[in-house]
Amino acid sequence: MREYYLMIISGTLTMFAGGFVWPIFAPYVRTEFTAPLQLVGLAVSGYFLLRMFSEFPIGVLSDRTGPKLPLIAGRILAVIGAFICYRTSNIWMLIFARAIWGMGDASFFCIGMTYVSKLFTSEKRGRALGVFQAVEMIGSFLGQTIGGYVAAQYGPRMNFLATTIMAILALASVTVIKGNGATMLKDVKISFIPTREEMRKVLNRTVIVACIINLVCMMINTGLLGTILPIYATEDIGLSLTQYAFLVSASTVGSITGNLIGGILSDKLGRKNMLLAGFIVGAGSIFGLTVFFGFYPILVMMFLKGIFWGIVYGVAPAYIADAVPDEVRGIGIGTFRTFMDMGGLIGPVAMSTIVEAIGGTTGYIYSFYFGVLMILGLIGLTMTLKDKVGKPELAMH
Repeated sequence: MREYYLMIISGTLTMFAGGFVWPIFAPYVRTEFTAPLQLVGLAVSGYFLLRMFSEFPIGVLSDRTGPKLPLIAGRILAVIGAFICYRTSNIWMLIFARAIWGMGDASFFCIGMTYVSKLFTSEKRGRALGVFQAVEMIGSFLGQTIGGYVAAQYGPRMNFLATTIMAILALASVTVIKGNGATMLKDVKISFIPTREEMRKVLNRTVIVACIINLVCMMINTGLLGTILPIYATEDIGLSLTQYAFLVSASTVGSITGNLIGGILSDKLGRKNMLLAGFIVGAGSIFGLTVFFGFYPILVMMFLKGIFWGIVYGVAPAYIADAVPDEVRGIGIGTFRTFMDMGGLIGPVAMSTIVEAIGGTTGYIYSFYFGVLMILGLIGLTMTLKDKVGKPELAMH
């Protein structure tokens, strides 16, 4: 259907822009601003600072007004944030720019998940979300691959100029979305605050557990693999920035694979079983990063780590969408993504603190061990869930 394909195009552009700066950001802050490790962690966390507080009200708003206007506002913030990152030489202005950029991206990703989930029935929802997010990640993969080359050839600051241009293209693409996704009656006052009745429909065991899963997995993804690993790989192991960009690209290929596998098979084998499989792969791959030190073995571990994240990212929102009624699905997804952003905010600071406290190569290794322990905890928590088989819903056209 037209709206689904438009969301895929917009998402791919947005992820392409994000992928252009993600692999080079932490090393860029470390060298360009001569920042200590904890300040690097704060700069990475800055992207999630305002985003964490934006997801929930954006989810509420999308249930009431439909997606179009919040999507446009979010892309404008992304353009502004990317351009400030290109121009500034002040670390605090960089953190501010990443914060408003993150708030803009919150609008797209929260509304994108919600809107796509409303376009399909429960029987097809996992596949639709999996394909939607897998294609987005293809855009991220292309951005990471090309971005590493641009940074090596022209300097990492040029990546932010290129990203500004891509953000403008993404802004243009969302303006043609119809956005007939509002469930609010026309005579109801628009509000960012949900009613008690709406929250009662949202807060159930499945949603709460899925939120905890997202919190922990994002702590691992941004703290270990977005902040600690690039510095560990380039400073301790001795890999080049270009090689690290290839590692991130391998992780993204894994994420694409995980989204497709998780989304499609979770409709057939159950959301719970796919999440457990993803956690096993994740624990093994992160432990592998403490064992292997060569480029190619780490490349394999990063691919497997990507499969872990792709399964979680593809299956968990479908789990939530199954567990809440259609009219409050934006609130459910907004709650879920708020916890994800909280993990993105806490993870870099927490993991960099562990490394600094222990010190040296040992500090890096123990931070990976901590990540494995967190995943093992998620396995126990997920075992308490049940797959919900609901009655077929009418898809929105």
